[in-house]
Amino acid sequence: MRRGRRRDPSEPSIDKRAAEIGSSNCEQCRSSFFACYLLCSLSPRHKGCTYIGFTTNPRRRIRQHNGEIRSGAWRTKRKRPWEMILCIYGFPTNVSALQFEWAWQHPVESLAVREAAARFKSLSGIANKIKLAYTMLSLPSWEK
Repeated sequence: MRRGRRRDPSEPSIDKRAAEIGSSNCEQCRSSFFACYLLCSLSPRHKGCTYIGFTTNPRRRIRQHNGEIRSGAWRTKRKRPWEMILCIYGFPTNVSALQFEWAWQHPVESLAVREAAARFKSLSGIANKIKLAYTMLSLPSWEK
């Protein structure tokens, strides 16, 4: 059985932190910025490698992927450094942004994108991933 990290008793709990922020600012605390992004590896050995992800804070997320701060994606560890070349935002909820991210990562499997993806000769490469995102944004699922 896997053991979790033991909490330091001197460290305030999440409930205490939420109480410190105050319930009057509760709406301001919640993030309403949801984005999907496309990363491109700047490493000469991994030229053309891409990664698609979801974030509520693009600046923090690119720093995580590049190893400046903790919690980057495991898949991006070896091909550092990364550059964020596209950031799509304006999703009403995190669920819609996560659905877009999954469909962008798996265009052949996604029911919403399958037909549009079939028109592409190749789905790999930076240019094709940008074209696919543009095409996806014109589909009824994400038109609004």
